Amino acid sequence: MVSERARLVSWRLVWRMPLLMLHVLVGIPLILLTFLPGLRNLPVGRRRLHQVSHVTWSRCMLRIFGIRLELHGRLPEGPCLVVANHISWMDIVMLHALWPMWLVAKAEIRGWPVIGVVSELAGTLFIQRGSEASRARVNRRMAALLRKGERVGIFPEGGIRPERGVGRFHARLFAPALRAGVPVVPVAIRYYGQTDLHEIMVFGPGENFFANILRLLAQPGCSGQLMIGEPLSNEAGGRSVLARQAQDVVTRFYES
Repeated sequence: MVSERARLVSWRLVWRMPLLMLHVLVGIPLILLTFLPGLRNLPVGRRRLHQVSHVTWSRCMLRIFGIRLELHGRLPEGPCLVVANHISWMDIVMLHALWPMWLVAKAEIRGWPVIGVVSELAGTLFIQRGSEASRARVNRRMAALLRKGERVGIFPEGGIRPERGVGRFHARLFAPALRAGVPVVPVAIRYYGQTDLHEIMVFGPGENFFANILRLLAQPGCSGQLMIGEPLSNEAGGRSVLARQAQDVVTRFYES
């Protein structure tokens, strides 16, 4: 006899999977239209058309996966470097649901289905791990974007941690904020149901991207929490001090 849990899992996949396919096959072309010259900069309230479409697509994506976005705090006006802990590929969608910022991500994501396309469209800066030339190139691009008034986001732990908690923030990608003279904004990401869902959201042992998508689609609804700290600026202390300060803020939020 099929268990109640199995029936619920099957039911969630029955309605969420078609919604996801519709969201990708119809939603992405519609977003592409809003990025066309002549349309992308049309004002919609305080934002531009392509920004509104980007945020809307990302928030709809979260809802399809049963994730209710919860915002605590707000980003400051103007350019800033957003630094966040890293749990899942869904973190990319979470930050884009906050603001259509430029994100620094590992180069492998470019080849991922759906997320790779959306990341490329959103203006992701892809960095090749272990390549000093790639890191230097991305750092220069980050500084240029920040000077132009853009918001840029990074995951300074350097990768997804399988275990719960916040890892050490590597300082190298904090340097562009100091060069551009913009604040660093620490943001804690947490997925929460009746308990913390870190172990649910991360990739399981040997789990590929498609298997992870199916498993997350089958999960009960939860809240996706973005806890935004006060802007940090520490030119005298340098990037290492700034990284430690941001890590401390994110850790306190995550463990609260």
